[in-house]
Amino acid sequence: MQASRTVPLDGKLDDRKNVYKEPIRFEDLPEELQHYLSDRSRRKKDERNTAQILEGKHVLTLILYIDAMSPVLKSDIYNNVSRSGGMVEKIEDLVELGLVKVYCTARTNSQILVITEKGKLVAGLIREIVGTVEGKR
Repeated sequence: MQASRTVPLDGKLDDRKNVYKEPIRFEDLPEELQHYLSDRSRRKKDERNTAQILEGKHVLTLILYIDAMSPVLKSDIYNNVSRSGGMVEKIEDLVELGLVKVYCTARTNSQILVITEKGKLVAGLIREIVGTVEGKR
C-alpha cells in the first residue's frame, strides 16, 4: 500500500518508501504536527451533526439496547453491543444529545446508563422505522 498523501516534515514532504514498515511514532513527530493531528481529530468530532452521529456504527443498536435494558452497566454494553474502541465516544455523544444519562457509583466503581424520556422517544421512532422497513407496520 502506497501513501496517497504526505505530511510536510520540517518544510519538506515525507517521501520515505517504507512509511508503513517504519512509521514515525506520534511522540516523535514535530510539535506542530502533533498539534495539527490532535486538532484535526477534534475538529472532525466538533463538525459532526446529529444525523452523522446517529448513522455511526452501532449507534442505533446502542440506543435500542439501552432502552430495552435501562438501567444498564456500561460493561454490559461492551459485552452485548460492541467492544469497539469508539464506544466510549458514542456513549458521550448520546449523553450530549440528551438521550442517555450516565451515573457513576463510588461503591462499586461502575458506570450505569439510563435512557432519558427523549431517548425513549427516539428508540420508539427507531423501532417504528425498522418495523416499516420490515413490513410489520
